[in-house]
Amino acid sequence: MQAPTGIGIIYNTALDPYFDQYPSSIDYIVLTPDILLQDKGPGTPDRFVQPPEKWAVIRDLARRWPVIGHHVGFSLGTAEYFDDEYLGNVVQLHREFSFCWHSDHLSYSKLTDTGVPEYSTCLALPVPYDEESLQMITEKINRIKERVGIPFLVENNVYFTEIPDEELTEAAFLRQLCARAGCGFLLDLHNVYVNASNFGFEARSFIDALDLDTVQEIHIAGGNEIGGIYLDSHSGACPQAVWELLDYVLPRCPRLRGVTYEIDESYIAGVGYAGVAGELARARELWNKHKTPDYVA
Repeated sequence: MQAPTGIGIIYNTALDPYFDQYPSSIDYIVLTPDILLQDKGPGTPDRFVQPPEKWAVIRDLARRWPVIGHHVGFSLGTAEYFDDEYLGNVVQLHREFSFCWHSDHLSYSKLTDTGVPEYSTCLALPVPYDEESLQMITEKINRIKERVGIPFLVENNVYFTEIPDEELTEAAFLRQLCARAGCGFLLDLHNVYVNASNFGFEARSFIDALDLDTVQEIHIAGGNEIGGIYLDSHSGACPQAVWELLDYVLPRCPRLRGVTYEIDESYIAGVGYAGVAGELARARELWNKHKTPDYVA
């Protein structure tokens, strides 16, 4: 596993001035190409378009910080579907930006039908935790690893409905998937908090059931409640419970390389750049507490 080691942030265009104002607050940048590209659709010539002005900024940032790829388009849980064109674009992006590692979610967001190559669900939906899904997703991850040639991490997903009579628990499925596919794990603590809040389980018990030796990146974020449901909206400050989970899990992840803060661009004006820097500073304080040998409280 390559660098970085420390604290990072997921890029969006509303953060552009932030990087000059608070450069020491981050050690790396996470790029989600799917939201920064124009995708003209499967089978279209020159399918993936990079808006020049936007990507000039990204290239400048990549000269200043290490870059990690974080995708939302592999749709690992879609049966009988694999977008080779999408994978080819990921390969091209890695050639340009030299991703330290890259990742996607344990979910599906695309459907297929006769004569129609792709529907978008507009929401990352949960996969069944069973042997069939394990085998399918393992094969997909192996294809990704073979083509891109860098570590690939799978992220635990948010869900808003449970599939009854599962063969495996979510934690057991994630353990087996990482073992079979030889991939790492991206532990999204806010996703754990969202699911625990909505379905009434103990977040620390879920974490304890994971193989924390496979955790190589952690995500933290904030959310909000709508209609009695707590959402992973990346709306700003992390809840206190998420900070407590981070404090709990950091010393238990020996291969961890980074903690990444997520905030949606629509909330940045309300939080302010100083607020973003404050969240990153709090994450760094916990990182130094557990990961720096000479830390003094």
